[in-house]
Amino acid sequence: MKLSEVDSSKLNNNIIKKIFFNIKKENYKYADYVVIYGCHIKELLNERLQHALKILKEHDYGKIVLTGGIGVNGDFNESEYMKKFLVANNIDESKIIIENESTTTEENNINIMNMLNLNSIQNFTSIALITHEFHLLRIILQWAKILNNNNIYFYYDFVDNTKLSYDKIINTPELIESIRKQLEKTKQFIKEGQYIDINID
Repeated sequence: MKLSEVDSSKLNNNIIKKIFFNIKKENYKYADYVVIYGCHIKELLNERLQHALKILKEHDYGKIVLTGGIGVNGDFNESEYMKKFLVANNIDESKIIIENESTTTEENNINIMNMLNLNSIQNFTSIALITHEFHLLRIILQWAKILNNNNIYFYYDFVDNTKLSYDKIINTPELIESIRKQLEKTKQFIKEGQYIDINID
């Protein structure tokens, strides 16, 4: 079954897991870029930052890209907030690149692509993407659509200990409804040609 064909009114635990919690982490020791995605909910953003800090302390990397401005529902600049946190935790400020114009995940990716000239890179370049697992689907589908460069390799990395884990979501009606809305949004982006479609079986 294609992702675009999934009936969001008939979500069950198995489908939720297949779609949103089916990402495999790879072991890596180095990334040319570490991209940390912003979030307008500080509690979730802090989870991403704690995980990112662990990654940055344990891995070698070239540059850190902090992405996110003031989102539609936000009241603070996400990338600036992240920068203050990282610098306060002894991360070298000179290694930080700020992308603070975007207000959505989709704008995040387009702005990162343009800032780093990713479609023009001719040497192998690795990029670690750090966020929550349920958020990665949108990121992966859009990158596959907009990026046309086989020299770019992504490591998908996500928060391990989160209040939005699979077990938490499937046992909370409000969170299931949130996942349902995210699926509908994803299907709409596929229909509009902003994302690729994929098989979920």
